[in-house]
Amino acid sequence: MASTSKTQSLDLDRILDERIDWRFKSFPAGPPTTIRQVAERRWNVIGGDFLMPVMVLKQSALRHNIDAMAAVCARHGISLAPHGKTSMSPQLTQMQLEAGAWGVTAATTWQVRVWRAFGAARVLLANELVEPASIRWIAEELRDDPAFDFYCLVDSVAGVRLLDSTLQDAAANRPLQVLLEIGIPGGRTGCRTTEQARAVAEAVDESRHLTLAGVEGFEGIRDSVEEIDPFLERLRSIVLELDRDQLLVTAGGSAFPDRVIAAFEGLPKRAHVVLRSGCYLTHDAVHYKHVSPFGSRLAGTDPLQEALEVWGVVLSLPEPGLALLGFGKRDVPYDLELPLPRLVKRAGQQLRRLSDGASIASLNDQHAYMHFGDGEDLAVGDLVGCGISHPCTAFDKWRLLPVVDDGYRVVDAVMTYF
Repeated sequence: MASTSKTQSLDLDRILDERIDWRFKSFPAGPPTTIRQVAERRWNVIGGDFLMPVMVLKQSALRHNIDAMAAVCARHGISLAPHGKTSMSPQLTQMQLEAGAWGVTAATTWQVRVWRAFGAARVLLANELVEPASIRWIAEELRDDPAFDFYCLVDSVAGVRLLDSTLQDAAANRPLQVLLEIGIPGGRTGCRTTEQARAVAEAVDESRHLTLAGVEGFEGIRDSVEEIDPFLERLRSIVLELDRDQLLVTAGGSAFPDRVIAAFEGLPKRAHVVLRSGCYLTHDAVHYKHVSPFGSRLAGTDPLQEALEVWGVVLSLPEPGLALLGFGKRDVPYDLELPLPRLVKRAGQQLRRLSDGASIASLNDQHAYMHFGDGEDLAVGDLVGCGISHPCTAFDKWRLLPVVDDGYRVVDAVMTYF
């Protein structure tokens, strides 16, 4: 198990040379342009160049959030393997790696394939590996690339035996590093009791093709410190019980990284703590704005900034106090909270804020129902900008997103692979 490494680089050339055309919704038509050349076009998202709707990434907010998390990790002597499922964007992951990220986290084997296709050297699969096709592919990757540093989870004796036997059949040529997953009753995967965890660890030690590299848990399945802290304390106790020269200890989403840091402080030096936060990258306007510890529970930090924003046109004002905007469930997340309307841009006028009280009441596939007060000045054709909630279900609706500066000028574009 490697605990430190030089800065990793992904191979982004195929992305940067991608031609922007009709395949990517909302981008302007016109002369051939590659992602590498996009800044040269001098497009402005709210200046009449883009088709609507469009979701943007704010460059300054991205940079702030990446630097803020990197600073926290450096201050506490821990590592970060950001969860790639948030954006599935190699360009954004490269920014995180350049800021010092230790590796990248994946949730499924096909996500591991994406990161490997772009040359990721270290991937943590935060899930059990049990399907034969996935196990065989991982065995091939490990055989073909001796430098590939890979981890996956185990939480049952049956899973250990299945993994071991399939690796045997696949003629695995080096041990697979596994992490003992600790779970929460009523939650997702993971050992529910210390006795079960001991049995799984013993099964790994008895296997032919596995090595126990560490312990893993995910505290974000619960939503209060009163439930999270006892879980993390149980995870810590199992770490202390295991007799290993080196041990990777990993937990932490974007809601409670402060509790993970507090729980694992003071662990022996043989324990290498890795956070797996993902949504901190872009933050959001509602859910993570409410639960994030940055600027509050994490001492010495400023709040994270919202990097995702969706813009739609006012299509119709069919009755007083109701505007139909041109975006819907195909374009924005709606699993946690609906978009939060904030800004208006009318052609030829300055950007302005919406009056307090404007809200999105519901969404259809391509329409948003926005209610607003009597004093609001809206016209058909105005653009409305909204904050969003839950980055994980925002990125997967867009194959290509423009990156904008503070004046909404397009300075880059990032691809996603969902």
